[in-house]
Amino acid sequence: MKNIKIGVIGFSQQSFDTQLAKRLFMQSIGAIIAEKSPKDFIIVSGLTNCGIPKIAYEIADEWGIETIGFSAQEALKQVSGIYKVHQQIIIGDVFGDESANFIDFIDYLIRIGGGKQSHQEVRMFKQRFAEAEHEKYL
Repeated sequence: MKNIKIGVIGFSQQSFDTQLAKRLFMQSIGAIIAEKSPKDFIIVSGLTNCGIPKIAYEIADEWGIETIGFSAQEALKQVSGIYKVHQQIIIGDVFGDESANFIDFIDYLIRIGGGKQSHQEVRMFKQRFAEAEHEKYL
């Protein structure tokens, strides 16, 4: 069985309710993982060591879930630094360059807040599955 990749997007700045974000993430991830082993999953998020990606990776580390940081080169220049994930995938130069590849890479998507890029990635994810459903019935 291949590992199920759960994409996690959302706030990347530090000014948000982190306790609420942790609860929302744990509820979401718990619903997806229910009755399966954490070893069957991979958490995929941005690479920066802040915001929702950091929360997702910290919880993944606690639960023994593999992590992949998916971002553009710009992440390597951020003051927050990068989170020590199991694997890095760098595509493009600026944030957003990686979005299409990120969406094609994941099986599930969790969004907790976020800005323009997060909302665009949700639209891309929905479109990807709308097209897949359409193809299934052709």
